[in-house]
Amino acid sequence: MKALKHFLLVYNRRSGETDVREFASSEGRDALRARFQLERELRGHDDTEIVVLTGASLASLRKTHSRYFGGATDRALSAA
Repeated sequence: MKALKHFLLVYNRRSGETDVREFASSEGRDALRARFQLERELRGHDDTEIVVLTGASLASLRKTHSRYFGGATDRALSAA
């Protein structure tokens, strides 16, 4: 079985753009910390959703969570 990865998504409802940062299976806590940090930084941006999803690949998440990937682009988040 393929190891699951964690993906931090920042989805802009208005533009449909999704920024993505990938974390290894052992970095689940890091992914959540990054999510909480972004939520603090982006507080008040009502058109922004920040989530951490776990799956075998980004391609599999595109199928199961297509609402985050239907927009214009996907961009890699910097490893801040």
